[in-house]
Order: sequence, then C-alpha cells, then structure tokens
Amino acid sequence: RKWGKVGNFSFHVVGNGVFLVEFENAQARDWVMDNGPWDIWGYHLALRRWTKGMSLKLEDCKLIPVWVKLSKVHVEHWTKIGLSYIASVLGRPLHMDLSTMNRHALSFARVCIEMSVSGPFHNSITLELEDGNTTNIEV
Repeated sequence: RKWGKVGNFSFHVVGNGVFLVEFENAQARDWVMDNGPWDIWGYHLALRRWTKGMSLKLEDCKLIPVWVKLSKVHVEHWTKIGLSYIASVLGRPLHMDLSTMNRHALSFARVCIEMSVSGPFHNSITLELEDGNTTNIEV
C-alpha cells in the first residue's frame, strides 16, 4: 500500500521466491529502496536494483541487502562517513534511511548493507576510538 502512494508498480513472478518489480519512475523505485525494510505477509523482502546481465536465480544470489539498526553510536560518529565506516565492518553500506541522515532520532541508525549470504552476522561491533579507548555498537 505504501509503495502505491509514490508511484505505480507491478510485480512479476520469476520463480522460486524471486520477483521482479517494475516501477513507473525512478523516484518511486528510489523511495522504495531508501525506505525499507519491507515485509509482505510476514516475509522479508531483500531488494536489489536490477542490472543488465543480472541472474534472477535465487541460488546465484551471493550478496543480499540487509537493513540493520546500529545502537549506542556516539554523536561524533553520527555522520555519513562515520556510520558508513561502522557499517563497513558488516558489509558494503548502500543506504541510510531519512531519519538517520537527518539525525532526527539518535537512539539508533538504520543502514542498508550488502552482506554475504554465507557470512557471519555480528550482534555488536567493537569500535576503537581516536583516544585509544573502545566502544561497543549494538547491531
């Protein structure tokens, strides 16, 4: 329902739990990509932008985008560079939600990270500070 408010789209069944979503415009697509995570009927959607030559077979998917919450982040690290640095421990940072980018709620940051489907998922990140001390970021 929320997606339809930003533009028309259509779902196409590819098979084996894979769907192709076609958006009428780039703004709607970007809004959906930037405002996740999304769940439909209790299933989490792992959304990836289509690229030419991309395999649509589930077994070929080695990396998936995952939205994570980073808690206990010090204010001085609450920048795009700082949060990307922290998130890069988990994988490749892709997006941050608007609330995180605009620093509206500093209790946690939401970052979408491209992660390996076979890699470990950390519950916390130990960050070494400039003064030599360490702090734990909860994931």
